[in-house]
Amino acid sequence: MKIETATIARLRDALIQRGRRRTEVVSSAEEVLTREGLLSPAENEAIRGVSPMAEVMYLVMAADGRVADAEVDALRGAVRRLTGDLLQDGTVRVMLERFQVKLDEEGHSARLAHLAAQLTDVEEAEGAFALAAAVALADDRVAPEESALMRELASAFSISEERVRAILEQLDADRAASDS
Repeated sequence: MKIETATIARLRDALIQRGRRRTEVVSSAEEVLTREGLLSPAENEAIRGVSPMAEVMYLVMAADGRVADAEVDALRGAVRRLTGDLLQDGTVRVMLERFQVKLDEEGHSARLAHLAAQLTDVEEAEGAFALAAAVALADDRVAPEESALMRELASAFSISEERVRAILEQLDADRAASDS
């Protein structure tokens, strides 16, 4: 699956840049609060809302057995963007730890099936697909395992090959229009 379009690359760059920006206060307290479920109601709601998309991105970035810093930055940037910068770095780290535990316990096929059951809205599923493509490209290469998982993702979300091409082409068209 060819996901290395100019728009996906631009999205990747924007997410990495946003994800590299560190929160102003660096503290392990945020991780402790997250693990203990002691975040604000707004933060807990943000986690519930963004977790399915974030986990899809995580599955793709972990598919090749290595998680590059640029991939983590891209995922962190996406989470920040999707939550209006509500979730801090420590919270995102805990989310990634939880995603890895679920992946280890259940495997990627079971996690994909679970996420597909959660992301039933067509726009959300296609958005998760586009974000996952950006994360896959974050380390400047799409490993064969990542590409294979992207195909599984499209299948799990019932996104046809034609629609996958259309999504990627539309992203390119949007980029061209914004560059004019």
